[in-house]
Amino acid sequence: MRPNSSKHMSLIIPIFAILAVILIGQSLFPPDAKAADKVMFRLHWKCSAMHTPFILAMDKGFYQEEGIDITIKEGAGSTATLKLIGAGRETFGFAGTNVTVKGVARGVPVIQVMVVEKSKRQGILFPVAKGIKTPQDLIGKTIAGSGSGTSDIFEAFLAVNNLTLKQVRYLAAGRARLEAVATGKADGTLGLGMDDIVRLQKMGVEAPQILLFGDWGIPDVGDGIITHLDTYKKNPDLIRRFVKASLRGINHAFMDLEETADIAVKHFPMAKKDIILTQLRSLRWLFPPPLGWQDPKVVEAMKDIVARFAGLPEAKDMPLNKFFTNEFLPTL
Repeated sequence: MRPNSSKHMSLIIPIFAILAVILIGQSLFPPDAKAADKVMFRLHWKCSAMHTPFILAMDKGFYQEEGIDITIKEGAGSTATLKLIGAGRETFGFAGTNVTVKGVARGVPVIQVMVVEKSKRQGILFPVAKGIKTPQDLIGKTIAGSGSGTSDIFEAFLAVNNLTLKQVRYLAAGRARLEAVATGKADGTLGLGMDDIVRLQKMGVEAPQILLFGDWGIPDVGDGIITHLDTYKKNPDLIRRFVKASLRGINHAFMDLEETADIAVKHFPMAKKDIILTQLRSLRWLFPPPLGWQDPKVVEAMKDIVARFAGLPEAKDMPLNKFFTNEFLPTL
């Protein structure tokens, strides 16, 4: 008698189905597959052009390709971001190099692992009608500041140029520092040339100008990426992968400015596309190669200013490797 072929087939089909499920499962979840590292990345302010390379890298999956599940959140100033990273509450932070140097000198356990842009064009912004051309023209003027970031080096700028806070009044205006100029409460404001000139124009300030700190004795510093010392010591591979994806984002951000601005607004709807576009056109020139590289001379100069003007004389003798490292950048 011939065997019952239909009975045999009924046994074989489920076996093939089970094998197929196993094979598919192995291809989707190989034995050595690792879960992506969850990373919280805190910006130093509201979404701006300088943040767009990182937002683009997140949107295009560059971090995901490096095994990083990233969340980016806006910040409330470099000092606030420094405190969050120093407390170990978040993984990476975006902060002004001057703020990081001062924080490390005070014992905050962070280190800067890459530079974003080489210069922030820090200085004092003012309406053209104020006629300010040199630091001496500030005598008798009122200058607004936020109390963080650029404000940290204002006293050093005055001292280097033989001025004091008695001669130049400082107005602690917080987030309303730009509005203080627009409404006439202040003659000028501490700020960033690449960001705040555009914002002042939007507020109706005619032809805003800037007196750059870098032209008057203060090191021209940019922003950097910081992480906690525990991350630096225990998970250097995560830092290397984060830096790699971030540099890739910087390279892509300036290929299509429209797309970059659209991506930023998609993730942070409160951002203004026209402002970001204008900022990007200026920002692109502040990324000279090698991308991410930190100049030891700049950090040394900022360290000396912190020692002289921030009441931290011990900073002068601290080794540079306490403040920053270039070890996570790709070798040339």
